Amino acid sequence: MNQHIEPAIYACCQKIIQECFWEYKMTAEDILGLAKKGSDQEKYFLFTKILENATDVLKSLSVFAPSDQQDMLRRYIPPKFNCFFLERRYKILKYFLLNEQTDIPELRWNI
Repeated sequence: MNQHIEPAIYACCQKIIQECFWEYKMTAEDILGLAKKGSDQEKYFLFTKILENATDVLKSLSVFAPSDQQDMLRRYIPPKFNCFFLERRYKILKYFLLNEQTDIPELRWNI
């Protein structure tokens, strides 16, 4: 483990690698480098991999600055594959990251 990376952030990066980049040879430093200093395209690539594959998306997105999270979420368009799952995940993130009220019928309270 790199001594300059906080243990919780390091663990988060390791989880991102395991869940989102299993087919790549990446390190925690690589993930943080993309999130903090990558080009817009590199950051967006990392963002979409996390949004589409991570089990704890909100925690995994914490590698980005809040302003980057919001900017990339506004740009994101859910793909056609796995659309039901990804559209719901996208709406949940809009609620938490952008404070937007979104209707998610399957998560409504039935009284």
